[in-house]
Amino acid sequence: MTSQLLTFRDAYEHLSDVFEQEGKAVGSLNRKLQRAIQLAYQKLPSLHDWAYYRRDGSFSTSLPTDHTIAYTASTGRVTIATGTWDTDAVFGAIVFNNVRYAISRRISDTEIELEQGPVADYSGAARWQRFRYLLPEDVGDVTEIVDAQQYFDLRRVSVRQTWWWQQVINAETYPLVWSVYPSTELPGRWEIWLSGSGQVQRSLSYLYRRRFTNLSILETLSGENTVSITGDVATFSSPILASNMTNTVLRVSSSASHPTGYLSRVERDLLTGKNEEVLNPPASEHVINTIQSTTVAVLKQPVAATVTDKGYSLSSHIDLNYEIMWELFLRLAEEQYDIITRAESPIRKLSAQARMEALRSAMFADAPGVTDGHAQVWRGDVIVED
Repeated sequence: MTSQLLTFRDAYEHLSDVFEQEGKAVGSLNRKLQRAIQLAYQKLPSLHDWAYYRRDGSFSTSLPTDHTIAYTASTGRVTIATGTWDTDAVFGAIVFNNVRYAISRRISDTEIELEQGPVADYSGAARWQRFRYLLPEDVGDVTEIVDAQQYFDLRRVSVRQTWWWQQVINAETYPLVWSVYPSTELPGRWEIWLSGSGQVQRSLSYLYRRRFTNLSILETLSGENTVSITGDVATFSSPILASNMTNTVLRVSSSASHPTGYLSRVERDLLTGKNEEVLNPPASEHVINTIQSTTVAVLKQPVAATVTDKGYSLSSHIDLNYEIMWELFLRLAEEQYDIITRAESPIRKLSAQARMEALRSAMFADAPGVTDGHAQVWRGDVIVED
């Protein structure tokens, strides 16, 4: 572990300390603290083109496929005679009688439903084509797409131009242009639209700017439960895992007691009512990559030594450059809390000034001040390019 992994709980404890809410965080106050952190988390990537959030991804194109179908006009459904519909069939379109029809949903392996089909039944040959590719949830904007096999850089154009290529120009040529469009299948996600479906499968790589959506897990403590880890597999003694726990930070104790943060915090004994300062920093930290079941998770990195029956805590990971961006994130969360609680204007002005100072420092540390050949300069509260 090269540096501390930062979590939703860490930020929550910070706000509780700054605004002196320890022991008071119940009901609406608890929601305000969490909402301030969520808003700061979502706003952080948009404040600057952070080098830390420039990521890459890839996908393979799907080839057109020919089928024999039966279309029923009264239901708008298309049944395939042999084989199965692609699992991503909804991101394509089906062509018969020289007309292309959009697919609204995949009902089963053999049946799909059209958004709006012809008025008459049809039986015969059809071709499925795909132009749309769903992007991962963390993609904010795609900046470049290349075909690494052909050393070819696809050109970004407007959605209208891409749509025109799909509709009018031969749709089965190799895609030359692309655009990004909001997904209608999964609202909040983005899709890449290609100008053609192509006759040869290609592997396309893309650069993108990352965004954040939600921090789902404030904290889950072990209590009387434990975790054991062998290699990259973590097994929990009770069924506590859920699908929204991917990318959470698993902190493992050196004992059966759950770990605390890196600073002591007040633990309240529910039986005696006594408060006690506790400091039990984690012996190790790990990030969960995938959830296999309610008791088994796969970690992003294997452990160096087997862990057996240890206490643990789980909290959503706040993924940022610790050395550069952590102070900015905290100032941003403080500012959002002042806004939510309708703090007086002088207090909000101070928190905004503190956030701006932290932003200037973070930007200066993030890069040498040059982006794509243009120097970025601060003038008041605005970034301009010289």
